[in-house]
Amino acid sequence: MKQKIDLGAEVTAFVQQRMTEILGEDPQNINRIELNIREVKEQIFRLFYDYQVTHGWPHIAANTSILLGISEMHVHRMAKKRYQKH
Repeated sequence: MKQKIDLGAEVTAFVQQRMTEILGEDPQNINRIELNIREVKEQIFRLFYDYQVTHGWPHIAANTSILLGISEMHVHRMAKKRYQKH
């Protein structure tokens, strides 16, 4: 079995590195950062969900639920919301 990859840890490490680079030692640099957590959450959902749709994978809601640690019901709601916008 292949080793699991913790993308959450990778994302956290990336954000921490970039934050350190941008902020440095100057508190005024905080104004240089913009991070809309809600939008990032939706983008990550779309990346995983749409990848599976594009590749014709089965059990998309179940897979997405496991990958993102959310309920299948939440996946269905987010997908419905996503596709109503377009």
